[in-house]
Amino acid sequence: MVRLITVITLLFILLGCGEQPPGDITAEIDGAADMALEYDDRVVLAVGDKTYSGAVLAPSLNSLNGDSLLVHLKIESLINRSLIIQDARERGFDSTRSMEFSFGEWEKEKLQNLWLIQILDQKVQLPPDTVEQYYSQMGTILIYSEITVSDSAHCDSLRQLVLGGADMGDLAEEYSIIPYGVSPRGVHQPVDMMEVFHKDYTLIQNLDIDGLSSVDLSDYGWRFLRVDSIYQDTIPPLADLRNVIEAKILGRLQLVYKEVLFDSLRTANNLQIIDGIPELISSHFSTNSRIYEPFTSEQENMVAYTFSGGTRTLYSLAENIRKLPPMSSSSPDDPEWIKEYVLVLGLNDIMAMEAVKLGMDTLPDVVSYMDQRFGNHLLDYYYSEIIEPRLIPTEEKMLEIYETERDSFIIPEGRVFNTLSAVGEEQLDLLEQLLESGDDPFSMFEEFSNVQGILAPGESIITRPLTASEIPPPWNDMLFSAEMHETFTCSVQIGRVLVFELTEIRPEHIATFSESREQVLTIFWALEEEEVITGLVDSLSSIYHIEVDWEFVDRYIYADSSLTDQL
Repeated sequence: MVRLITVITLLFILLGCGEQPPGDITAEIDGAADMALEYDDRVVLAVGDKTYSGAVLAPSLNSLNGDSLLVHLKIESLINRSLIIQDARERGFDSTRSMEFSFGEWEKEKLQNLWLIQILDQKVQLPPDTVEQYYSQMGTILIYSEITVSDSAHCDSLRQLVLGGADMGDLAEEYSIIPYGVSPRGVHQPVDMMEVFHKDYTLIQNLDIDGLSSVDLSDYGWRFLRVDSIYQDTIPPLADLRNVIEAKILGRLQLVYKEVLFDSLRTANNLQIIDGIPELISSHFSTNSRIYEPFTSEQENMVAYTFSGGTRTLYSLAENIRKLPPMSSSSPDDPEWIKEYVLVLGLNDIMAMEAVKLGMDTLPDVVSYMDQRFGNHLLDYYYSEIIEPRLIPTEEKMLEIYETERDSFIIPEGRVFNTLSAVGEEQLDLLEQLLESGDDPFSMFEEFSNVQGILAPGESIITRPLTASEIPPPWNDMLFSAEMHETFTCSVQIGRVLVFELTEIRPEHIATFSESREQVLTIFWALEEEEVITGLVDSLSSIYHIEVDWEFVDRYIYADSSLTDQL
């Protein structure tokens, strides 16, 4: 999100903050659509090099329901945004290598998505009677378990243990990488057999109860599944499920079609990675890191891979890898992983190229999207380079804000606890024995798990000061009415119990200057940003030409606007 706060930011948030107003809003007043047609491509707002036509601006103004205040604020926000972007371009911020790379990647991402959606819509159709056939097979409910680990040999050994009678839940709890939506003991929630994730379905469709699947490679790692239970249940009428079923069947058909399509695209366009490139790139990345050691200028300009009609440089490939989302699984220090990644990235480049051949890069929605996204990115960069360096807090100013606002800096009551967690059957049994005998669980805390998320820095059982708002009900009421050294157990989920012992109460109080420093700094930034940004906008408005067709703008104000008198 663009970090321009105060009046300008509020206007962006309130009014959509877009350079390109949305074009899918139906006219709500008589003649509004006609006005857009009347002005068509005629410029009604110009700020420096940026212009807005009547046809583009009309839907956005029309969506404000004739409110004179909002209409005029919308124009003001567009002017302010355009002034800052114009100045950013004049400073060359839009032509840095990083900006040009980002723009190219965003455009490819947008285009390949559009092209793929169009192809799938054209090529994948729902066969007749498919929904009815699917519905007729629903009603069989399945519960199944999963163990996933990073190594195939380890996975196979765990499977052999389960075959030999070992408890799969215990093994999952100890060793498994737990996918989203699966319990700590590896159990999936009950699901209709027809709704099972398609990759899971292929593994378990022919298994009986307690049957184990073969070892399989998933997005998380190597895994195997077990069928725990199968039973029949009633399902809603077909009319209630038709849309969901259609979407699911189409999704599965599209997945199958995409695999064939992707392979054919790579083959037809001769996607080839240049020899030695994966090894060169991987040598610059360290393990578990996306930060790479710099390449020479000559290396950066080397072609990393080719396809019919295009190439990608080593720099572009390395930067793409560096900017992968934090949650994605990647091993850029492994040449084999880089080869696999090229199959994905090169395919996206090919699809984007196909989209350009169809003229999709000139579609109004694409142009608007790129204008908006690049503009926001440019504003972020402008903020970090121009505005942020001017926001230097002084101790004197910070103390002045603190003295003015100190009565509002209230720190709620905080409580410090000893805490530990009993996880799994063995720890739960030990905890139960200690509590029944009256012994102190914290005297044997090494036998239990700690609760990392709430511990004080460097501590094993002592929490940081916790407020009632940080603890979910009903435990907050219980823990914040406890007496000193009173012990409570909280069963937070199946197979896991937290134990708390109150050790310290810190009463509610007005924060000291050091305790409220972050709040004071936030207030300082807001006040200082307003002054800096207002000054910049005033200065820029005297440099760059601004022209507004107020006759056009005012035609979107209702005569009976409830806020007209407030202007």
